[in-house]
Amino acid sequence: MQIRTSVTFAVIGIMLVVGAQPLLAVTNIINSSNNQFFQQAFATHMETATSNEKTVVHQGIIASGPNPQIKPEPNEVGSRQSAIILPYRSDGSIYRGTITFTATKPVEVTFSHRIPIDNTTLSHLNVQKYGKLFVRHLTAFPGNLSAPTRIIPDYRGGSTSPYFSASIPFVGSDVVLRTNGEPFIVSYAVSADIVKPKIINHLENATLSGATTATNTTVR
Repeated sequence: MQIRTSVTFAVIGIMLVVGAQPLLAVTNIINSSNNQFFQQAFATHMETATSNEKTVVHQGIIASGPNPQIKPEPNEVGSRQSAIILPYRSDGSIYRGTITFTATKPVEVTFSHRIPIDNTTLSHLNVQKYGKLFVRHLTAFPGNLSAPTRIIPDYRGGSTSPYFSASIPFVGSDVVLRTNGEPFIVSYAVSADIVKPKIINHLENATLSGATTATNTTVR
């Protein structure tokens, strides 16, 4: 307490002698340090995509930004804000675990699933009968498609500002928190096993007449 009080008096003394410019410099240093921390946290997340780990246990804080692994739709360019907690992996493995978080805004939670079909196979599905599957194109893995699971936690029941919080079990190819444009910061803890899924592809009855589906597809 004595050290903290001395530092406070020192800052006030500097402001009185030479004005607020030194305080602005201190603020800039703090902001620069925060930006560097967020960039390092993001880099750590992306290293998970190529690591040889069998489990991950991460605890941290991250600021939102564009998702570099997803090709944005035309109406999403510059508007979607995401925080990648666990990225798509280059070996096709998936995550099985739990995430707990507190965010500054009411975020959505998405768990995506890389699917073992290409655009041609997708175009041959009978959407009039079965409906259209919403998919995303992966910029990090060209030619691969992903179908996201979107979860909107119920923040009304005791989890309101400043506690936009939830704890969710999951299985998926990635774990991302996002908003439709509102920047946010999230503090989180995530624990997950990294496992290799068995690929199952049964679309024979869902294709248009004369079309064939991809079989024994290897997910990269």
